[in-house]
Amino acid sequence: MFQCLFKIFLLFLTLIVTCAMKHSDVNLYDKSRSRNIPVAVYLPKNTETKLPVVIFSHGYQKQIDMVDGQLEYKKYTYLAEYFTNKGYAFISIQHDIPGDTDGIENIDPDLPKVDARKHLWIRGEENIFFVINELTKQIPEINFNNFIISGHSNGGDISKYFANNNTEMVTHVISFDGRRCPLGENKNLKLLMFEAIDTSTDVGVIPDEGTQEQPKRFNLEWVTIKPKNAMHMSYSDVAITDEIKNAIYKGLDFFL
Repeated sequence: MFQCLFKIFLLFLTLIVTCAMKHSDVNLYDKSRSRNIPVAVYLPKNTETKLPVVIFSHGYQKQIDMVDGQLEYKKYTYLAEYFTNKGYAFISIQHDIPGDTDGIENIDPDLPKVDARKHLWIRGEENIFFVINELTKQIPEINFNNFIISGHSNGGDISKYFANNNTEMVTHVISFDGRRCPLGENKNLKLLMFEAIDTSTDVGVIPDEGTQEQPKRFNLEWVTIKPKNAMHMSYSDVAITDEIKNAIYKGLDFFL
């Protein structure tokens, strides 16, 4: 009886948290690229003007995993809950869409990982700019002048690629096991990297120290956190546990 009541209580708490944010889906279309860009918008329940915003990019999704219509951009609600509770808007963008023929499963395995994936990061950057331009008109209460950029796996790499090219737009970069895209030398960035126990970040993602005369990471601030038992897929709703979620929340509280 007690266990049953406890489960009902936990469900009630979950509903309270979920209801504390507003969620809407926006299906954008970029005519210049003939491309659909699904977006999930999460806002605090009590929306104020000029909300700070987190722009989030999901982990890579294969074509075979889209057959049931379940897209990855909606599988990070635990992060949407955290940030909307802190007063942020949380914008999650779907980058991989049905019909794409240039995904990771089709790239040349002999190419260096950065060269093989760079076209996905460029496309992600184009998607982010398009979403910013459209949502600035549709949701004027969101402040896109400076924002947190974040993502999981390939989405973390998209976030770093965007931050490399548009440092002045980004306040913080939060990568959930984005292991490929290197940060540029001497970028003025604040980076939080969550890693996993079943993967490793590529050498060179964080620039080496350089020399006293020519330092390579002089302006970079970064923190690396590897939560206990966190696997690569632990950072989405599908596989996250309360233990890992709490570790992430504590890391975000410290970093922000």
